[in-house]
Amino acid sequence: MSGRWALGRRARWRRRGLDPAPPLLGRYAPGDSVLHRAGAGAKLAGLALTALAAGLVRSLAPPAPAAAVLLALAAGVAALALACGLGLAHLLTQLRRLAWVLVLLGAAQWWLEGPVRAVVVLTAVVVCVWAAATLTATTPVAVLLDAVVAGLRPLRRAGVRPGRVALLLTLAVSSIPVVAGLLAQSRAAAAARGLERDVRAVLVPTAVRTVAHAEALAEALAARGLDDGLNDELEDELDDELEDELDDEPGGEPRGAGRAEGARTGGPVSAPSGGGWARLRR
Repeated sequence: MSGRWALGRRARWRRRGLDPAPPLLGRYAPGDSVLHRAGAGAKLAGLALTALAAGLVRSLAPPAPAAAVLLALAAGVAALALACGLGLAHLLTQLRRLAWVLVLLGAAQWWLEGPVRAVVVLTAVVVCVWAAATLTATTPVAVLLDAVVAGLRPLRRAGVRPGRVALLLTLAVSSIPVVAGLLAQSRAAAAARGLERDVRAVLVPTAVRTVAHAEALAEALAARGLDDGLNDELEDELDDELEDELDDEPGGEPRGAGRAEGARTGGPVSAPSGGGWARLRR
């Protein structure tokens, strides 16, 4: 009886538009494909090159050839995603999330510059979305962050702090599910009061709770010395810890690869160790 009641409640929530949204960054899908085994840095570079190519073709090529090239590029990205075992449903989900954006963008481009130009713009957007979704589905977020920060290490001489960038990216990524959870709570509370169609009953509590979460997070960071006045000693320690984590171990395998392998196989995931990052976890 309880299971039947839970299914009925879930169906009612879905009819009211309260079904929980999938993660914004996409879910990691474990696998053993070539793309799963590829390095995160190489995949990030491939994503950047794909987006750059789509942008250049859209901007520089005539509309008809640009549409043909971008359609071929979209087919290639889709074939790569299918070869990784992601499935057609994964690609269609990305389009369903952006349905209204694509419709409005396509209508505006059709009205302003014609149907061929609309196809060019929409196809360029689809290429970038599918490429990014394939990347996040074949690479754990933690490994992606390690790769981004590792790429910033040569910029330390220019004043870039990889430790601070890592903290910023971690906070940004971790805040997405928090805000999504606050929105889901507000929608559930509004539905319980019969106000599921009242936008204010959903958005106002979500905004208040989001600001409260941001203030609490800022106070926690300030209490640990991680505010705008971050002392140089602690920041240097964080950067040194980051470099130690990203350096190759004596066996030749990067530590980030151990975390990727653990996430891929379902086994234990190795965690960074050290005083600097331990302070952040506390």
